Amino acid sequence: MRLRILALALALVAVTAPQALAATEVKMAGDARIYGVFFANRNFTGWDETGTRTEDRTTIWQRLRLRTDFVANENLKFRFGMRIDDEAWGHGYLTAANPQVAIEPYLAYLQFKWPGTDIEVTAGYQPFSVPQTEVFYDSIVLAADDGDQSSAALHVKIPVVEDAFAIEAAYARLLAANRTYQPDTTQIGDAFDVYQLALPVAVEGFSATPWGLVGVYGKGADPEGLFDAGLRSGASYLNPSGYGWKDNQNAMWWAGVAITVSALDPFKFYFDGIYGDAASSDRERNRRRGYFLDAGVTYTGLEWALPGVFGWLASGEDASLANGSERLPVITPKWAPGTSFLFDGDQEFANNTVGIDPTGTWGLAISLRDISFIEALKSRLTVAAIAGTSSPAGLRKAVAASGGVGEYLAMGKNLAQGEWVIGVNFDHSYAITQELSLTMQTGYASPQGLKTSIWGHRLTNQASDAWMGSIGFLYTF
Repeated sequence: MRLRILALALALVAVTAPQALAATEVKMAGDARIYGVFFANRNFTGWDETGTRTEDRTTIWQRLRLRTDFVANENLKFRFGMRIDDEAWGHGYLTAANPQVAIEPYLAYLQFKWPGTDIEVTAGYQPFSVPQTEVFYDSIVLAADDGDQSSAALHVKIPVVEDAFAIEAAYARLLAANRTYQPDTTQIGDAFDVYQLALPVAVEGFSATPWGLVGVYGKGADPEGLFDAGLRSGASYLNPSGYGWKDNQNAMWWAGVAITVSALDPFKFYFDGIYGDAASSDRERNRRRGYFLDAGVTYTGLEWALPGVFGWLASGEDASLANGSERLPVITPKWAPGTSFLFDGDQEFANNTVGIDPTGTWGLAISLRDISFIEALKSRLTVAAIAGTSSPAGLRKAVAASGGVGEYLAMGKNLAQGEWVIGVNFDHSYAITQELSLTMQTGYASPQGLKTSIWGHRLTNQASDAWMGSIGFLYTF
């Protein structure tokens, strides 16, 4: 009997499948990148951040992204993305006989409009970030990095006034260490959940998005310490349990606004203001709270380039560990002014940035983007200077509490008052065809005033300028 039912079900699938496929449009897109990177003194030494491993200066990298949309109609679709992540030739899946699994999903979400309304629902593993003005690429707090940092989330957008005002609400589970069951009978918070509300407003020449983000962080949610550098205070490393917090669950919250003004064309102005507070109800030494402000202006009146000027200011650590951290707590930041290679942002290739932490700093960047004097060739020139706003005594104590340089803070990546870095990058992209480009990026960074009292004689004596050059192919399809 069961075999007959199974046979009947298979027959029904065979009859209806062509009709279902005919009703669904399938669209595919993606990109492939193959590039080499030369990077000398990436950490301003010839070593890793802890000073225990020697760097390999030249590496060839490869990656693939493939996105498939299954579109039933304009109101219903599903996106599935697969990737072969950035990996070095001769390592991981790019070794002889390919011994490791290479393909992994990085997008899998359903998007639809509720019947009879314009309410849009997005559910699944999706790009999820909090608002930040586009000129800085993505969010300093929680970024999606063009889908590369997706989250399991439910997002609802409710238009209130067409193209003028909307309500956006979302829930995401960023971490769940133990899934359904925990390893023992004592309940320990093992999940990191966030809840977002945004109220985008847009009128001619002006747009603003006030937003808020609330998180509930279980002290057992992140046993691998993936988010430690962005959420913990230096003093939290003194906790005898090894956890960053005393309480089983800790509340975290952020509030901000992203503003864009285009009414003064050809000038366009940008501003972001953010404040965040993590673990405010825990021990004072475990708390981390601070602010981050950025602003920029671009000029679109030139045919041959897009100039821009950008500045930022962030709160820094004081001299005490007892009152926690005074830097903005962040989860998965991806932020860069003018595509400066000092920061990890919107560069075409990965593994070719210095990766300075913008929290606890202030700075200025000037860029000329989309420079074009020759057909099919576009260039980008960015000069940036960044200095620390944190107390040297505060950073020195945090380094000691966390077990040494590179465990929580790194020389040249986290800056104290009196320390600064200047960086220049000059990048080019030549369109071989409409889909295929040859891209070359170069960068130079020089650290100044690095303090022996924080980082020790061995690292500061080794410190020198960083040089980067990368070249490769970018194919979009």
